[in-house]
Amino acid sequence: MKDQAGRTIDYMRISLTDRCNLRCRYCMPHDIKKIEMSQLLNYEEIVVIAKCAVELGIVNFKLTGGEPLVRKNVPVLVEMLKAIPGVKTVTMTTNGTLLSSYAAELKKAGLDGINVSLDTLDADAFAKLTGHTFPLSSVLEGIKAVQQAEIPVKLNTVNRRDLDWKTILSYAKDQHLVVRFIEMMPIGYGKDYMGTSNEILFAQIQELYGTGIPVTERKGNGPAKYYRFENYPDEIGFISAIHHKFCDTCNRIRLSSEGYLKLCLCYEQGMDLRKLLRDGSSMKEIKAQMQQAIARKPLEHCFSEKEKMTETQVMAQIGG
Repeated sequence: MKDQAGRTIDYMRISLTDRCNLRCRYCMPHDIKKIEMSQLLNYEEIVVIAKCAVELGIVNFKLTGGEPLVRKNVPVLVEMLKAIPGVKTVTMTTNGTLLSSYAAELKKAGLDGINVSLDTLDADAFAKLTGHTFPLSSVLEGIKAVQQAEIPVKLNTVNRRDLDWKTILSYAKDQHLVVRFIEMMPIGYGKDYMGTSNEILFAQIQELYGTGIPVTERKGNGPAKYYRFENYPDEIGFISAIHHKFCDTCNRIRLSSEGYLKLCLCYEQGMDLRKLLRDGSSMKEIKAQMQQAIARKPLEHCFSEKEKMTETQVMAQIGG
C-alpha cells in the first residue's frame, strides 16, 4: 500500500519478545522491566495481523526481538507465516547464540534468510560488549550451522568508534559472507553510545580495497546500499540512517511484541492492534485501522534533532 508520501509499504518487522540472552552495552546493558507473557501477542494473533498486512500489500516479514530465538517454537511461527497466501519472504535478525540448535528446523520451516549481529571477532571484547553471557564461539558455530543448512546469511555490524572493521571483513571474506555496516541508532542506550559515520568507514575501506562501485540491483527488503570494491570479493552494505537519510524510500513498519503497530523509530505514533484483536474486532476492521495508520506514516525521522523525538523505549522493547 501507499502512505501519505506515496511510498510503497511492503515490509513489516515483527518483534517476538522484549527478552534477550545478551546484555549488549549499546542496546540493553541492564535488565529491563519485562513484559508479562500474557501481554505478548501469541502466534495466532501475529498470523491474523500478518494476514491483514498481506491484504494491504505488505508481503515481506522480518522476525526480531529482543532475541527472537529465546521465544519457544519460533520455527512453528515461521511455517505459519510462510503458509499465508501472498507472503514473499520471512527472514530473521538474531544475535546468533542459539542458531546452532535451530538452524535445521528454521530451514525446514521455510525461513528465507538470517541476519546475524556480529560486532567483534575478539573473544574478550565480545564478552565485554555483550555482558559475558555467551561466548563468541556460540555465534560463530551458529553461523556455520546456518550455512550448512543452506539458509542465506548476512552479518550486521554496528559502526562503533572502536570497531575493528578489517577483522570483520577478513572473516566475512573467508566465510563468503556479506557484511552490512549499520550506523548507531540514537534510540534508548544508543543515544549515549559513541558511533561514527558510514561515510568515514567507506573512505577507510576504499583505502584498503580500492574504489567502491554502487550495486544498482535491489538486495533484500531493507535500506542497505551495497557496493563492490575493486579488491574485495563480496559486496559490502551500508545502512546509514543518520548521515544519509533514506526516509524518502522507507518501506517498513514495525509490530512490537505487545502488538503495537509502530510507523517510525523516532515517534510513539502508531496503533494498538492487540486491543483490537482482544476486543473481538474482525479482520476487516483490523485491516481498515491498519490502513488508516500506515497512511499517516511520518515523512521522515528526526535523529539529528533529538529534542523532537517522542520515543522513549529501548530497542528491545520496540523491536529491532
